[in-house]
Amino acid sequence: MLCINCGTKMDAYFVKKSFSIVRCFTCKLMAVENVPADLSPYYREGYFTGDVTLDGYMDYDSDKEVSKKTYVDFLGVMKKFVKNQHSPSMLEVGCATGFFMNLGKQQGWQVEGIDISEYAVQKTKEKGMVASVGTLETYVTDKKFDAIVAQDVIEHVKDPINDIKKSADLLADNGLLVLTTPDAGSLWARVWGKRWHAFVPPQHLFYFSVKNLSSVLEKNGFKVEYCAHHGKWFAVPYIIRLLYSWTGLGIFSKLASWSSNSFLKKISLPINVRDTIFLIARKIN
Repeated sequence: MLCINCGTKMDAYFVKKSFSIVRCFTCKLMAVENVPADLSPYYREGYFTGDVTLDGYMDYDSDKEVSKKTYVDFLGVMKKFVKNQHSPSMLEVGCATGFFMNLGKQQGWQVEGIDISEYAVQKTKEKGMVASVGTLETYVTDKKFDAIVAQDVIEHVKDPINDIKKSADLLADNGLLVLTTPDAGSLWARVWGKRWHAFVPPQHLFYFSVKNLSSVLEKNGFKVEYCAHHGKWFAVPYIIRLLYSWTGLGIFSKLASWSSNSFLKKISLPINVRDTIFLIARKIN
């Protein structure tokens, strides 16, 4: 397998859950080598509602609601960079059940979304927003957007380069590509090694650092204008699940299941271990 950033042959790094993780010696980009042909079974309803076998969410809408401040902050940063300050348009890739889209709509954005999950898209439509089942690769429209948002998405797709190029095609002049993704180059990721919570194949297929992600974008029609490690607010059950992924101790799995049905699911805590990239890149016309 060749590195999508620099073309170097990637070497075997480690195996997790029977999936082979390979690593580029030159730029340190990592990827899953043996990707399943069909990924949709990994994003069925349970991914959003607490099926622990799918490495997803305890309860997507509840998790996001208690983390609302995180996403309000993201919108605030986006608004500083978007050229169209009057009713800007946004396409959210991987919109899930439409939580972020709805926040954007409340702040004056024209919103539309796509997601691989039929369950998630149906939930988004039930909230009165436009969404379609599919990927950026299959998405067809004549519209041009002021911003394309892909939060924790680029690590999930089989061909990130294709998605970046498609984003450029769908953006208006000077449009923004807004990405968040785990930072495999962070100190936190390096300390935890293969137990790092973001190593969850086959949901996560690529593992970027700030340097190699910026390089990929700049080689494909974008200029990085903002990059930071923003913290997030997490629901307590989700934090407990992270403890399980880091330690492997069964007690944390049981506590996560119990807490997801208790008052703790309504409590969130701010965490910033600086292992999440928040990046805004502008389309170069």
